[in-house]
Amino acid sequence: MQDHSTNKRYQELARKQLQGTISPDEAAELAQWLAHDDGQFLEVPPTMAESRELHEKRLLGAIEQNIGWKKSARIRVFRSVAAAAAILLIAVLGWWLLNPSPSIPAAVPLAENNNDPAPGGNRAVLTLGNGQRIVLDSASNGTLFNQGGVQCVKLDSGSLAYNMGGASDEVQMHTLSTPIGGQFRITLSDGTSVWLNAASTLKFPSSFKGQDRSVEITGEAYFEVSHNERMPFKVAFNGNAVEVLGTHFNVMAYADEAKSKVTLLEGSVAVSNLSGRHILKPGMQALVGNTITMSRANVEEAVAWKNGLFIFDNEDIHSIMRKLSRWYNVKPEYTGEMKGLTFSGTVSRYGNVSGVLNMLEMTESVRFGLKGTTIQVSR
Repeated sequence: MQDHSTNKRYQELARKQLQGTISPDEAAELAQWLAHDDGQFLEVPPTMAESRELHEKRLLGAIEQNIGWKKSARIRVFRSVAAAAAILLIAVLGWWLLNPSPSIPAAVPLAENNNDPAPGGNRAVLTLGNGQRIVLDSASNGTLFNQGGVQCVKLDSGSLAYNMGGASDEVQMHTLSTPIGGQFRITLSDGTSVWLNAASTLKFPSSFKGQDRSVEITGEAYFEVSHNERMPFKVAFNGNAVEVLGTHFNVMAYADEAKSKVTLLEGSVAVSNLSGRHILKPGMQALVGNTITMSRANVEEAVAWKNGLFIFDNEDIHSIMRKLSRWYNVKPEYTGEMKGLTFSGTVSRYGNVSGVLNMLEMTESVRFGLKGTTIQVSR
């Protein structure tokens, strides 16, 4: 039975979610609790719905429409992941409704669709130097192979580890690839942890030798690099490079994005390309194209995917739909002018795509329709 102090804890997390002050770890804790509760109740503080009378009415009406919740001081959190994502609407939708986008045509409820695309999961393929492919989401846990003093072990459905068992004379290049709707975590032979987002690849040696530790990515990855002053860690992406000794950072380098982004959470990194070399400090982001531009980062937004969340920070609709496309394996079709259409808010990645679309629709600035795996976007 959940005690009062535990309930108060999630009240506070929900309040932070609404105010936009929640940390990545706290947001992940809240999302996990919503998805794995034991049938308890969460009391919603009145301040979450009463800051403005009009928005209170719209918020309560939206919740009632989408999850059947009546106006009450307490709400039930159901076990299913889909319901958990909808319940998260209570914290998220209030934020959106208090910060709506400027265009306000009449909102149309998202059409019911029996083929509501489900979220992605822990899926990846490991390709060895000899061309052998191991489908990790169907492989059994345990040792996958021993090669040149390196043991590769599948720890669980979303984690892989390379362990040094002794001196390694044989080094092969391996590739970890996630499909659209996939993600996976790997611990490299030096102890560095890498989280790979959907539709991404990581090329890496089975063990590190020489003067540096070099890997290459496409797509997006979050790194927690094991410190080694004698062997700097280098990440190559789209003709650019990141060099570190030991630090936490995120690299977003999808081919369909106009520019790549390197976001530093901890430590220090150098980002370089033909235009020059720039040093990042924690909380900074490098926007990398033909040139490199430095700015303050929204760190929570940059690593939200790793923590099981979508965080939109004044983000345009095309960027949002690209994220949804990679995670839900859907394709958008646009009708009408989308310029200037932006959104801010937070939502779990663990619900079906309709949960995200419904929340966007509640701003009354965009409409969606689902046809199979195609999302129709209109204004």
